[in-house]
Amino acid sequence: MKMQIHPLRLVVKALLLFALVNVLFAALQPPVPQLSLYNVVFPGRVRLPFGGGLDPYIVMIDNVDAMLATHAVANPKPVDEYRVLLIGDSSVWGETLLPRESISEQWNALNNQCNGKTVKFYNLGYPHPSVIKDLVILEKAVEHDPDLIAWFTTLNSLIPRRVSAFMEANREDALRLMDRYGLAFPERDTLTQMEPSLYERTIVGQRSYLNRWLKLQIQGFLWSADRTDVDIRYLPETVEGNSPDVEDNLLYRQMEPTTDLRSMMLFEALTAGQEIAGSVPILLVNEPMFIASGENSDLRYNRGYPRWAYDLYREAMQEESQSAQWNYLDLWNKIPPEYFSDTSLHLSAEGERLLIEQVDPLVRSMLCK
Repeated sequence: MKMQIHPLRLVVKALLLFALVNVLFAALQPPVPQLSLYNVVFPGRVRLPFGGGLDPYIVMIDNVDAMLATHAVANPKPVDEYRVLLIGDSSVWGETLLPRESISEQWNALNNQCNGKTVKFYNLGYPHPSVIKDLVILEKAVEHDPDLIAWFTTLNSLIPRRVSAFMEANREDALRLMDRYGLAFPERDTLTQMEPSLYERTIVGQRSYLNRWLKLQIQGFLWSADRTDVDIRYLPETVEGNSPDVEDNLLYRQMEPTTDLRSMMLFEALTAGQEIAGSVPILLVNEPMFIASGENSDLRYNRGYPRWAYDLYREAMQEESQSAQWNYLDLWNKIPPEYFSDTSLHLSAEGERLLIEQVDPLVRSMLCK
């Protein structure tokens, strides 16, 4: 006898199965971010995925595990390699630059040798200045057996002020680090309240993230073909440089010179980084910046930093580094203004080369001793 099919019953069963799969996904939270075709089917990327808009090469993923899984640093370290990790913000990542122009790839092109090993640099910079964001990346990155970490900082990164998309995507890691090391983040309560609901942990609730994760894997074909993570058609033909003239005010993030700025600086995060790194040495580098020379340059170094705030930061960094015996290199004024691109901290490709010349001798001395 032919079995009769009941469409309504079939639909109900399908819906129940779909609901069950979603609930199981929410409860188990399978490690999707750690799954990647990079370093298996496709070569590992040389920068963490970043960007947005219409560029087909770009996808925003934010989850640190997913990003690191696509990166070449996830490959096992060869026995003949000294591995150097570069941590920092967009100036390290290389905004407005192609991958081959970024600091890590220009450095690797030098093919530095040390004690019979090749010194290989890995760009783990990620836009948004925040030492808490850097700590989240650093904690994961030390699992990949580095020999040295170069950590680039600036005043803005020492005073993180808002919950970024990165912080939200890595909420549990960020909160755990804040609690463990007593990091005072002004928007901590906001981040705490962002705990995802049961629905947001289901497949349906995570469909945007899963779609972006899948797109990132598919982009491996583009990366394999031309080794670029940006479409040059979407890069500006010309980059508006920094003006030698700056505005006539003394405010730093709406704060007056009388503000106790030093108490807001998260030096505890730098101490935490040293603890997380363990026996791996860290070189702290104060990023070079554009210095204005025109109108009102006696009040401000550039659009971002009034002189009083930045001078206080440099003084505090020097004192903290000496007190804690950190390896610290202050390069704030070492790159001429014509080598900066669209912001006070972003360098041109030639500017990156000059920065490498400044840092390379100390990196060599720390690795090759």
